[in-house]
Amino acid sequence: LKTGRPELTPTAIMAGRLLVQRLFGGSSDLMDYDNVPTTVFTPLEYGCVGLSEEEAVARHGQEHVEVYHAHYKPLEFTVAGRDASQCYVKMVCLREPPQLVLGLHFLGPNAGEVTQGFALGIKCGASYAQVMRTVGIHPTCSEEVVKLRISKRSGLDPTVTGC
Repeated sequence: LKTGRPELTPTAIMAGRLLVQRLFGGSSDLMDYDNVPTTVFTPLEYGCVGLSEEEAVARHGQEHVEVYHAHYKPLEFTVAGRDASQCYVKMVCLREPPQLVLGLHFLGPNAGEVTQGFALGIKCGASYAQVMRTVGIHPTCSEEVVKLRISKRSGLDPTVTGC
């Protein structure tokens, strides 16, 4: 049975805890299935939270969506001389200020850690401007998120060339 809800162990655990609290603890809290982060733990990890670019466009219209993206080279790939051509980060936002962040997609090392870190901000309604005012920890993969300045709409090359 397809429910449209993420079929993930941590999601089921939280839903179960909330159910127990409603049944036996007097709570009325329901499971919120929006913006549940997840990661695919393959040799090159992929993590996401929120809407995909396609979902955002379907929900809000192409003219109301701005996508910031970058191809980047993680420090651990530079030191080891590994190919970083597949490392990519994308932030999907509403176009109108304050540009609410609708989704984050991260392909590269430590994607689970990066995605988990930004999931709270997205769940709390972070804007693109707030993310851009966040100081990145250097040199980390998650720093690439707070450096996203190139939008797909601009047509500029999204390849990061240095610090």
